[in-house]
Order: sequence, then C-alpha cells, then structure tokens
Amino acid sequence: MEEKKPTFEQMCDPAFRRKRNVTIKSGAVFVAFSELEGLINNAALARQYFKRSPSWLTQRINGNTVFDKKAGFRPGEYTQLAEAFRDIARRLASHADEIESAAPDPEE
Repeated sequence: MEEKKPTFEQMCDPAFRRKRNVTIKSGAVFVAFSELEGLINNAALARQYFKRSPSWLTQRINGNTVFDKKAGFRPGEYTQLAEAFRDIARRLASHADEIESAAPDPEE
C-alpha cells in the first residue's frame, strides 16, 4: 500500500513530525538529542560511552555527509547509545535517591 504524503499542516505540527520521526532509529536519535539538548553533555557522552570525538557523535546525530557518505550509527551503535541513555538514567535515579534519603542540612 502506498503511503499518503503528509499535508503542509501536518508537517507544521511538531507532534506529527515527532511521531513520524521516531518510527526509524536515526529519527528517534535525532528527536532524543533535540529534546535533551542542554541536559546531556554530548562531548562527554561521545568520549565516555563510544571512545570517540564529539564531532563523530554530532555527525551521526545530524546525518552529515562525511567522505561523500551520509554519516550514521551502525546497528550495534544504536544499541550502545540506548544502553548509554539507560546508564545515565540509572545514575540520575541513584543520585536522586541519595538526595531524598540524606539528612537535612543542620541549619534547616
């Protein structure tokens, strides 16, 4: 079955574009980094989880052309990125738990 071309109004709707983008891995990655911009240090993520440069990560997120080819993640790298996000989430949850369970400051 032929996919219906989206209307101009649909493409102007951020929710429609988001829903459409997250159906493929490269789009889901782009959406994740767009929505988490400023919350995740991309340079640290590239170095710590991929042992790569920040530009390497940026090229893949944005699908830049590198050496006449569109840069993208390999299938295993998508898994690696998902695991990096899960690790960051676990670490954040652990810190949140520590803050919640810590005693109040003496002057409070």
